[in-house]
Amino acid sequence: MSDIFISYSRKDSTHAMALAERLRDAGLDVWIDTQGIDAADLWPKEIVQAIWGCKAFLVLISESSLLSKSVLRELSLATEKKKPVLPLKLTSVELNEDFAYHLAGVQRVAANDFEAIERALNKLGVVGVDGSRNTPGKRPALPIYRPNAGRPSLLVLPFDDLSPAGENNLWFADGLAGELIDALWHIASLRVLDRKTSLALRGVKLRVSEIGREFDVRFCIDGSVRSFGDQLKISVSLLDLETGTTLWQESYRGAFKDIFDIQESVARKVVEALKLHVSADERSHIQDRGTSDADAYNLIVRAHEYYERHTRNGFELAAQLATQAIGLDRSYAEAYAFKAEALTSLYRTYTLAPGLLNEALRLVQEALRLKPDLWDAYRPLSMLYYLQGNPDEAEKAATTYVANAPDNASSHAALGYFYDVTGQYERAVSAYEQAVKRSPEYLPNVWNLILACNYAGNQELRSYWAGLAIPLFERHLTFFPDDEFARTCHASLLHFVGRDQEASAAISRLGDLHDGTSLYSLACLECELGNYESGLITFQKSINAEYRNVPLLTRFMTDDVSGIGKLAGTTPWQNILSLVEKIAKQKTTTGLD
Repeated sequence: MSDIFISYSRKDSTHAMALAERLRDAGLDVWIDTQGIDAADLWPKEIVQAIWGCKAFLVLISESSLLSKSVLRELSLATEKKKPVLPLKLTSVELNEDFAYHLAGVQRVAANDFEAIERALNKLGVVGVDGSRNTPGKRPALPIYRPNAGRPSLLVLPFDDLSPAGENNLWFADGLAGELIDALWHIASLRVLDRKTSLALRGVKLRVSEIGREFDVRFCIDGSVRSFGDQLKISVSLLDLETGTTLWQESYRGAFKDIFDIQESVARKVVEALKLHVSADERSHIQDRGTSDADAYNLIVRAHEYYERHTRNGFELAAQLATQAIGLDRSYAEAYAFKAEALTSLYRTYTLAPGLLNEALRLVQEALRLKPDLWDAYRPLSMLYYLQGNPDEAEKAATTYVANAPDNASSHAALGYFYDVTGQYERAVSAYEQAVKRSPEYLPNVWNLILACNYAGNQELRSYWAGLAIPLFERHLTFFPDDEFARTCHASLLHFVGRDQEASAAISRLGDLHDGTSLYSLACLECELGNYESGLITFQKSINAEYRNVPLLTRFMTDDVSGIGKLAGTTPWQNILSLVEKIAKQKTTTGLD
């Protein structure tokens, strides 16, 4: 007789297997069908016997499982036999009538909150063996993805611009929402949806409650901006999406110069309404705007919006606006650091002009002279040192960042980036895991973690994280179907969990890609699927689209990670290798490798 029976849909197999391993590492005996059978005509007697003999029946709740006849039959048998049932929520979905009947009155637990699962099992009398996770020779448990971890969750929607015709302040409305996100982001006791995802929700045709359910958040800030000349009216509401109530709403009137006080007031109201614990450092961050010049501040707000486009033009415009902000306030340290980051990103992704890095380094140094505890400046500083061929200083900058901002996901991501580009992949995995732990839904960090697992050769961990990431990317694409990089990542994730037919089908739906990074990722995936000739053509397209990540370009052609070496000696392969070597030489001769 097993302690636990796990019922799940085949499409959720990665989650189910990871959970089974974690339960086993906790000393529990787990029965799980390794095939994840969904077909109505396949239901072996072993499954029936296992349900009859288990102490607790765990069912993973998702869109897929609600459509599975086998999962429903297993649940029906468990309830008929009066087995203790524990529903584990993989995604926020409404139960259909069949499942609602069996689970009426049964409390659901988040599938990624292992501590809550353990507590629930303990109440049912199912207890593991203490210390079993550390048994000599036993493989340590895989990490459990816990996006909420008991923290209140908050979504800041894009503010509406209600200004009269001719006064387009949409950039200001987005900037206000974005800066509010940044102010609240540093509060460890609050989970805030990231700036890029929140602001990209503008124009999405769903009710606020539906958006909240999709992103699994309970609270939401909704607002609007109306301007008349230099006068503003800003209306803000804090909504409890679970109860459908408005916790508070308020209107603010003033001039553009009053924006600092308005932002601080809104952040303070959120803290008070949600009864959050806020440290002195976190409170200081909310109050710190970096400048007393409202015009300079507004320029940096606009610069952030351009930067988030992650295009060449976006980086260039962001740097230009930061230059204007510095011109208005020579003591604005954050503006110097931000311009340095824009120039570094422009160099790393699109151009190898050495003057960009020289200027960026000068800017970072000035930012730190003005504000020695501006730890976020260490992110571009670490990247700068690496690109200038100084890995020791790059690592020192990244570790300094982590030491002084340990709760900041960005600090761990910066360290992960350093370990990644220097080939220390296992360390990169650990650093990226820390970043994802602090910001579970920020897709770039999740994707970088999965790639680090891949480069480290840890296929099991790669598959585990890929399985957890698939619903995140699918949710993102529900809202932003034209995000070509997310679409290529999603196709790769399907391959990483062994769903190659679905990965190939996803590739066929990609259409024409334009972004160099997306094309590079697609080239790697095509090669991993054995389509080397197609992969080489796509790789050529990524170079034509100005993709200039030299370490990855070189690795693709020479380290044979992609398997493209199977075409070595062919004319297309030789031509592209010569082009990659030329690009790498251009970088090396500038002293910036």
